Formats: sequence, C-alpha cells, structure tokens
Amino acid sequence: MAKKILLKSRQEAVFYTMAGVSCHLMDYRLLHNLNKKLGFTFIREEDLRIQTPGKEEACFSFFLYKDEDQRNNYYLIANFSGEVVLLPEFRTTDFILLIEGDFRKQRLEQVLKEIRTIPNVLTAYEINIREIKNTEAFLTDLEMHVTGLRKEGKQKIKVTQHP
Repeated sequence: MAKKILLKSRQEAVFYTMAGVSCHLMDYRLLHNLNKKLGFTFIREEDLRIQTPGKEEACFSFFLYKDEDQRNNYYLIANFSGEVVLLPEFRTTDFILLIEGDFRKQRLEQVLKEIRTIPNVLTAYEINIREIKNTEAFLTDLEMHVTGLRKEGKQKIKVTQHP
C-alpha cells in the first residue's frame, strides 16, 4: 500500500510502495533474474550503512533502477547484514523492494507475479509500510544514502550475468 510521507528535506510529498522477496539466491543472481524478467537495469550502488544501537555499523546490499518513463525509482535492499536485520518486523524477507513515485496497485501485482516465477524465489508480496515501526527513520536513512550517492557521484557498477 502506498503511503504519502512528507520529509522535511523535501517540499513535495513522496509516495512509496514496498514489497518483500524471500528467496535462496545471492543478491547478484536475484538481480540478474529481475533484470531479465522485468526488463530492468538495476545498478549496484554503495552499500546502505546503518548504525545499529549498541552494535557496529551494518552494511546492506543496495541496488537502484531508475524508470525515467514512469518516473519511478526502484531500490532493492538486502534485509540482512550478517546477524543484523534491517526490518526486524519482516525477518523472513531476504530483500526489500522499495518503489519511489506514484505506482498503481495493478502494476505492483504484475511485478510481484513476475518475481514469483523466478526459480528459487519462495515468495514476493506487498508490505504495508504502516507495519514498520520506524518508517520515518528507515526512509530518512534511505534518502540520505541516495542523496550522498548523488553528491559524491559514486561510480556505478552494472550487474552482469554470472556463471
């Protein structure tokens, strides 16, 4: 379910749609399959770094696809970094697919249906953003990370097929 959130650093409202993917695949294999099935071109970006209370900084794999035609940004983020879970409410979810921008429910169902057909994907489902305890903190960390990538002009690594 899309949720309208107004972040203080932005003047306009931002819509987010979130989905979870549970699978037995490494991130690069899932990305290759997503790119192939959905016609996307996800690019690996610098890992999302989150400071966890009482622990060291955790690094979560982070991928980005920009759909210029539909004006959507797709973020695929690993939910695990060693023992640390990014979204503890969704411990059975291996990856979080966050879609920024106006996104129709019918299109989401179509995307999830395609993801479910990928071998070794157990399930893909919509996540209600309201179920996340620290939604604001999560989205703020994400926005700061993306803004930092833009400012620093980080070199992007294109995800390619692995044997």
